Amino acid sequence: MQNYTILVVDDEPNIVSTLAFELKKEGYAVVPAADGRQAFELAKAAPPDLIIADVMMPVMDGYELCRRVKETPALRHIPFIFLTAKTGKDNQVYGFALGAQKYLGKPVKRDQLLKVVNLRLRLAADAKKLYAKKARQFDGNLSIISVFSLLDMYYIGGWSGAIELKRPDGRAGRIELKDAEIVRCTIGGDEYDGAFTQLLAWDSGTFSATHE
Repeated sequence: MQNYTILVVDDEPNIVSTLAFELKKEGYAVVPAADGRQAFELAKAAPPDLIIADVMMPVMDGYELCRRVKETPALRHIPFIFLTAKTGKDNQVYGFALGAQKYLGKPVKRDQLLKVVNLRLRLAADAKKLYAKKARQFDGNLSIISVFSLLDMYYIGGWSGAIELKRPDGRAGRIELKDAEIVRCTIGGDEYDGAFTQLLAWDSGTFSATHE
């Protein structure tokens, strides 16, 4: 297994210790942080391969940490996972819009945590391979590759571009990104509140994704 480093951010020491114990058993190196500001400074000094962060923390919360990570060119490729008790639908959509790859609720089972971590690291490696091939467009089926996975590629690659979606009933959607940040979502050519949430739920049809 490749040696990966995971930055774990939570203001509850027992949670950090538990996560570190489970991740180290899987062979990962773990860097602990007690709040978003400390985590951001640690990430800038030595970029990790993945970040797991709580939302509600003192000094700097997880949302602000995610925003700063995704706004920093040297860090925006890092997969970001929220692990939090703040699991409302609006919270999740906001987290994904900031650039997070996954939103897990507390408490999380060990198997679920490791599955998510392993998948995000694999997707990050796949994105790097795709980028190295200089592929500018890829097409596929939403029943095989989800909207979440497509967004992962843009977040991890730090890409600008667009994802065109088409459902079996003919409805079309579009997600536009600039430097791995979602800037516009439309369904049927119309932009409105809730479009992003609806597009995340599309699990059948086709897609065509392009990036700069």
